Amino acid sequence: MENKQGWKVLIAASIFQLFLGVIYIWGIFVIPTSEAFGWDVEVVQLTSSFKIGFFVLGNFCGGKLQTKICASKVSMLGGILLASGVFISAVMPPVLPLLFYISYGIICGFGSGMGYIVVITAAQKWFPKMRGLATGICVGAFGLSVTLLAPVLSWLLTFNTVQTVFLIMSATFFLASVLFGRLVKFPEESADANDSTLYIGEQLTPSQIIKRKEYYFLMLSLLLVTVAFFVINPSVQTLSIERGFDIEFATTLLMITGISNTLGRIIVPTVADRIGKEATLLSLMVILAIAAATLTFATGSLFILMVVLIPACFGAGLAIIPLLAADYFGLKNFGSNYSAVGIGFATSALFMPGLISLLGDYSARFIAVSVLSSCGILTTLALLLIVKRKSSEITFKELQ
Repeated sequence: MENKQGWKVLIAASIFQLFLGVIYIWGIFVIPTSEAFGWDVEVVQLTSSFKIGFFVLGNFCGGKLQTKICASKVSMLGGILLASGVFISAVMPPVLPLLFYISYGIICGFGSGMGYIVVITAAQKWFPKMRGLATGICVGAFGLSVTLLAPVLSWLLTFNTVQTVFLIMSATFFLASVLFGRLVKFPEESADANDSTLYIGEQLTPSQIIKRKEYYFLMLSLLLVTVAFFVINPSVQTLSIERGFDIEFATTLLMITGISNTLGRIIVPTVADRIGKEATLLSLMVILAIAAATLTFATGSLFILMVVLIPACFGAGLAIIPLLAADYFGLKNFGSNYSAVGIGFATSALFMPGLISLLGDYSARFIAVSVLSSCGILTTLALLLIVKRKSSEITFKELQ
């Protein structure tokens, strides 16, 4: 097998991602944490906002650190921070919610983000000719965490206190960091890797990319390809019941959305390697705009299809945008560059659901999401025009 070392890193990184992806699994802990600590459910739910915000900050710091120290140390540090945050949450006295926000929200989110960016960077560097597949596998593993770990953690919660489950999680995450996080390396750190062709073309820094139009259109595209998921997916179970399905099927459909999210992350980037990343992203925006609008009236099988398509496009977008960031800005500083693009993700997750909820009923929200996804079509078309123009300029210079 070619690139044996690369495949070893990819496998270890993907397993590590399964544990880092635990930040997506918060819903099952909300009520047990509320009961155990004596806090209102709304207070506990706010933890998720801290996790997402500091996940992006962890991306940025991890991206910076990985250029100064070896990748394995950064990935291990991220995993250990995640384990530490969960451990502190387990042993802290239930005094102030702020302390919990710091431990489970800030420390866990930051650690997960730090490990995540190193893994995604390693995947792209080890497989420059198969970046779509490699990135899709790693991003898919992160999303698969919900499907694999949520049932296990739910089962543990049936006969353990939430604090005990946190302790089990902490020990598991620490072991994963030591066993798998330490294996995440970059080709330039490996003695048997040839990195002579690793850095081709411009290798920009964050201070340089903010002067490029591509950066702003890419950041907006990340915001717009994710907003439908953040607005609609939390309400899937409630919506399903309102559209005539029973509670059992509504729960099953929610699990199916997790699977479609993962499949979108793995399958679509591989397709993008063949048909073009911008064209793929454009297709995702079109599907999201149609799906959101259709949900205003859809029932039965059509409703199920739309609900499944939205997380699939969300997952695919989270795999495509990193590939475009590497294409536009280079791989050398990918970690810090992509974390700057990640501002779009944080904005979408933290602010868009609350803003759109002000519109009132579901139909108005779906129309708003459809309009925003349509704006994503425009940002992607702008990226296509920029790439086409630059390609023409390069061809013209070569002919001179």
